[in-house]
Amino acid sequence: MKISFHINYRTAWGQRLVVTGSAPELGNWDLSNALRLEHVGNGNWVQTLELDDSVTQFEYKYVLTDEWLNALDEDWGANRKVTVQKQLSQRVILKDAWRAKLHPENALYTSAFEEVIFKPKKYKTKAPGSAKEKAVVQFQMHAPRVEPHLQLCVSGSDPALGNWDLTQPLLLGSEKFPLWTGAVTIQPNSAIEYKFGLYDAKAKKVTMLEQGPNRLLDWDVFPASNEVLIVTDEYFNHPLGNWKGAGVAMPVFSLRSAEGLGVGEFTDIRLLVDWAKKVGLRMVQILPINDTNATNTWVDSYPYASISVFALHPLYLNVSELEGFKKIIDQKKYDAERKQLNALDVVNYEAAMELKLQYARQIFEAQKDTFLKSAEFQAFMKESQHWLKPYALFCHLRDEHGTVDFNQWGKYSKFSEKLLKKETAPGTPHFDKIAFYYFLQYHLDRQLKAAAGYARENGIVLKGDIPIGIYRYSVDAWTDPQLYNMNGQSGAPPDPFSDIGQNWGFPTYDWEEMAKDGFQWWQNRLKQLSRYFDAFRIDHILGFFRIWEIPLDQIEGTMGYFNKALPVQLHEFRDRGIRFEYSRFCKPYITPELLNQTFGEEALFVVETFLDRTAMGTYLFKENYNTQRKIAAFFSNPEQAGKVHLKDPLFKLITNVLFFEVPGSDGQAFHPRIDFFNTYSYKQLGEGTRRKLEELYNHYFYQKQEDFWREQAMMKLPAIKDATNMLICGEDLGMVPDCVPGVMRDLGILTLEIQRMSKNPKTEFLQAEDIPYQSVCSPSTHDMPPLRLWWEESERPQIQRFYNRVLGLSGAAPASCETYVAERVIRQHLEWPGMWTVFPIQDLLALSEKLRRENPAEERINVPAISQHYWQYRLHLNLEQLLDEAEFNNRMTELLQSTRRS
Repeated sequence: MKISFHINYRTAWGQRLVVTGSAPELGNWDLSNALRLEHVGNGNWVQTLELDDSVTQFEYKYVLTDEWLNALDEDWGANRKVTVQKQLSQRVILKDAWRAKLHPENALYTSAFEEVIFKPKKYKTKAPGSAKEKAVVQFQMHAPRVEPHLQLCVSGSDPALGNWDLTQPLLLGSEKFPLWTGAVTIQPNSAIEYKFGLYDAKAKKVTMLEQGPNRLLDWDVFPASNEVLIVTDEYFNHPLGNWKGAGVAMPVFSLRSAEGLGVGEFTDIRLLVDWAKKVGLRMVQILPINDTNATNTWVDSYPYASISVFALHPLYLNVSELEGFKKIIDQKKYDAERKQLNALDVVNYEAAMELKLQYARQIFEAQKDTFLKSAEFQAFMKESQHWLKPYALFCHLRDEHGTVDFNQWGKYSKFSEKLLKKETAPGTPHFDKIAFYYFLQYHLDRQLKAAAGYARENGIVLKGDIPIGIYRYSVDAWTDPQLYNMNGQSGAPPDPFSDIGQNWGFPTYDWEEMAKDGFQWWQNRLKQLSRYFDAFRIDHILGFFRIWEIPLDQIEGTMGYFNKALPVQLHEFRDRGIRFEYSRFCKPYITPELLNQTFGEEALFVVETFLDRTAMGTYLFKENYNTQRKIAAFFSNPEQAGKVHLKDPLFKLITNVLFFEVPGSDGQAFHPRIDFFNTYSYKQLGEGTRRKLEELYNHYFYQKQEDFWREQAMMKLPAIKDATNMLICGEDLGMVPDCVPGVMRDLGILTLEIQRMSKNPKTEFLQAEDIPYQSVCSPSTHDMPPLRLWWEESERPQIQRFYNRVLGLSGAAPASCETYVAERVIRQHLEWPGMWTVFPIQDLLALSEKLRRENPAEERINVPAISQHYWQYRLHLNLEQLLDEAEFNNRMTELLQSTRRS
């Protein structure tokens, strides 16, 4: 059988198109043996081949190459597929359209849209009529953006297409969604003009035709009788422009329901979904929900320090929905405890955890024999045992030893498969303690899957959050230590929110080791996430380009540097005319003047206790105190309680350096301190040296690394992205390398745009013209003060500029964020060009004088500058009440509908 390829693509000089695919005639995916297309003018590329009779189905893809068949670009998306029915035709003509990598619609080819927002009804493809003396033309289009109550169709100038009668179009089937297909028989005698449209079965007509000029099926590709023409078009030209939606962001622990146990639970997500659907929101975004129970204290409320990247947090278990709850648990006692906890303004993490585990253990003890034998649990164990058994054993050992620091577990400190098999075997004295964690995870999985299924059924995208790091004392670090750099700590450099940076304490990744199996750990992690979510946020996506790493013997983020990064070589100082002195550049520069200025009357104590004098009249830290951890250890002694106020100034003294030596470089390679311009050491240098160091600094951070960091990201992100079909959003805030936007755009990863954090250095606040379509816009994040609190905490000149220039309001800005100001901010976000706008629930409630919290400071979720912040924010009204607030909900609906976000 003959197969003819036709595609239109405008190439540059020296470029050509080829077809590579799974058939031998297409090179079996070997580009050097691909089918070369011939250019016949006006961007049209064609070629015909004779397909072996044994081939009944094949896949293919178009590739743009140079003259030597080096790939320059390729057709975006999944491989094209063709099933050959030799008995029905003598030749198949494939008329295709190029799929561009950067098309704005590409983000719709994800489960968030295909499985949730636009999940179609099952429309069958009708078989074409008699083909005698006629040709079969199959119309196809990839089109995810079709509302579920509508059907894609073709209307055109041929009787088979209804002769433009909008009540008689060719209706396309959705069996291969997002590919819509439909076939007709046509007399092969003239060109046909046509358009795709949306057909409403209730109205029994086409309610919307795509905009722009008619599509043309010209005579040059028209089939003869007994031939089949497959026309595959791309990109429905929607009259309403790019699709846009809106969502709400809220941590699960913050959800409040009438029957809750003092903290949000997975079952409460259904109520939030109900509210989102009611007002017209399309997304519910939550924070990480993995188990963080490391210390059994409120410190574990930090949701980004999970002890397992697979296990769910028992905090979110609804014990009242466990089978046997009413029979086994004292209902009067439970109800009294529930009411007491649920009346609190904030989450009492420790009390909620204690009660949930207590009641869950009671139910487990009563059911353990039947539970462990049940077919449902056995199926769960079969698909989850690769992480479930190590996690359960880890939790048991944590409980037995009173710590998650597995280095203190003696003979259990080193994980092995042999140890796992022995310790988790049924019949061991501690098996029930291990099996209890099986029980918890089984029910947590059931409850979250049910909530996720409910969201999907109601057309609401559930969006998760994946932390960039792992907890230092986690199951993951215990079982696979080779995947991590345990001697490093990830964090963030100094920024406007914290002048000492952040130290998250997580080990960094050994990416080379992870690459050996194609990043299987990451792929497994994302596949687990896709059980529940159809979109997710990558926390600190910049970490895939480079991570901020702090040596283990230091505490503050100021002492870190980017890893990986190309260091400054020793010769580069000489090449720039800089006289390099190791002790001056790489050691704290401490002078008597600085000591007196910093410590005043206590300078003598500091010198005698911590410092040694050099021959040059300056000072160096003694060996016992030359790192921040050593100084912290000194002040942890109760005897030094009267001097603890000296700790932070001594920390700052240690950071008074210009460069960090690369470990193992023997004094030949260095990383500059990221904010060395602020150091006393830098300010004491001569003007000429400062100028040369500034030039070296700018070259290091803004030129030298870009290509290298792009390569690092492209080594990791594609493999991770391809693990699932979820919509990916990257948190790309902070010091963003120039290569980041291009990589995210090429990979179809949505950016995060925050109004107060403009990425344009020329503007104070985010501007509409700087917002890409493939983005998520928001007034704030969980790491920032919500809108009302920001308004009251910020400097008044900044608020005045925002009020007049950004919101376009005249006069003096009000002292607090009035409801009309909040509405202006929210409407502005809704009108922006970004695909998504997602609002913290606090900012939405700012619209209502009745519903907003009285004290804006109580709306804050996290303060990054506080290393051990208590994450305990709770919504101050029940979700059931929110559902009944007709005036507020109608106002929300009007806002969303008027901005075409609903």
